Amino acid sequence: MKALLDSNFLMIPGEFRVDIFSELRGLGYNEFYTIDLVLKELEWLKKKGRKSKAVSVALEMIKKFGVKIIKTNGEHADEEILNIARKNKYAVCTMDKKLIHSLMESGVKIIILRQKKYLEEL
Repeated sequence: MKALLDSNFLMIPGEFRVDIFSELRGLGYNEFYTIDLVLKELEWLKKKGRKSKAVSVALEMIKKFGVKIIKTNGEHADEEILNIARKNKYAVCTMDKKLIHSLMESGVKIIILRQKKYLEEL
């Protein structure tokens, strides 16, 4: 199964020391994707020095686990994630409450972090 990862989700290992990729594999996900806008956001955060440890870990994990980058034409990451997930039947990994609400309305599978310890499908 395929999982589409948002920027805040990719920062979980650096913030909470949760191995999201092992957890995702345990849930049956073996293909990992993100979008170019998420990568741009992480690079911007790194450049600005915000959440630098979490961002650095996220960027390392993208390379280490072969997260595929999907090119987009839009400007808003949440909109692109929603559209790609609906079109391609990806589960979306995010902690963004507004995005979660939109995904639920669209019937898209969602994966979140629970109790800062483990992942759960909604």
